[in-house]
Amino acid sequence: MQRLSGIKRYILYTILFCLLQTGLVFAKGIPAYRLYVTEFISGDLVIIDSAGYKEIGRINMGASANPVEVVSSLDKRVLYVANRGFDEVAIVDIKSRNIKLRIKLGMGTHPHSMRLSPDGRYLVVGHNQDEYASIIDTASNKIIGTPHIADRRSGTSGVAITPDGGFAYITAMYQNEISIIDLKRMERVSVIKDLLHCAAIVIEPRSGMAYFSSNSNRVSILDIKTNKIVGHVMVGDMPNYITLSMDGSVAFVTNYWSHSVSVIDLKARRILKEIKTGQEPVSSALSPDGRLLFVVNYGSGYKGGSISIIDVKVLKKIGGIKSLSYPRAVAVVPAA
Repeated sequence: MQRLSGIKRYILYTILFCLLQTGLVFAKGIPAYRLYVTEFISGDLVIIDSAGYKEIGRINMGASANPVEVVSSLDKRVLYVANRGFDEVAIVDIKSRNIKLRIKLGMGTHPHSMRLSPDGRYLVVGHNQDEYASIIDTASNKIIGTPHIADRRSGTSGVAITPDGGFAYITAMYQNEISIIDLKRMERVSVIKDLLHCAAIVIEPRSGMAYFSSNSNRVSILDIKTNKIVGHVMVGDMPNYITLSMDGSVAFVTNYWSHSVSVIDLKARRILKEIKTGQEPVSSALSPDGRLLFVVNYGSGYKGGSISIIDVKVLKKIGGIKSLSYPRAVAVVPAA
């Protein structure tokens, strides 16, 4: 009986080890969320249960849709998915998992980045291959504005919206500038020029500061009251996405070539920690309670992508989901 008990323990430990290696076991105590992950090549929106590392469904956007961004509505009832290959924003009903509507944005525009206004009224869409942005009214799901944001077909990299919902700041990486869009007039009213390959951008609502990344391996700080650069923080190699903590005290910056996240203390303007992730992190999103950061790692090759899970309080990687195929973005919503 003793020998049999030992064999059973060996088998159990072996199974657990294999599950951990394949990314099927979560760290103890991680709440149940629904992760909606865009897979660029497959065209799928993969649905994952965070409490068990378990894929529970897929929503196919269509062959060659190339979904690159996903944003949840404020009420968590629908998802907005930017399908670069189809030049559209698809609206997905979370409960039924059906595509409700496809909003066409114009041939060859390649939607790339999106941001909801704080009141949820507008969805501002930046295009990778077009000199215009698209502004969608979320009540009617109609395009109500196409402000000019670049002087040639260089496209945009990031979108941020001021806390009062009045203005959108849109980066144009290859023109080294940020366009400021008046969302009431639906037109560009100012341009901040002579920047260096500005990419992702976020606005911290309490401080009135914007933070944008560049491929010069730094995050620059922009005072949106004056539209002047007031500081810089050096981060990892090729920063390309920024997520703010729920209290606005720190910024999490994904570093594509460093395979890491730089954590910035925004008050002190210094690096608190650099956390190793999976290969080629491209985006991230907080859990609804702000406790966890889910980092999307694009990876290399079929099933080479992953999601790293970081505990925001202790600034430590506590888990990961493997075997994703070229993931680009994630939306995190409460489990139904």
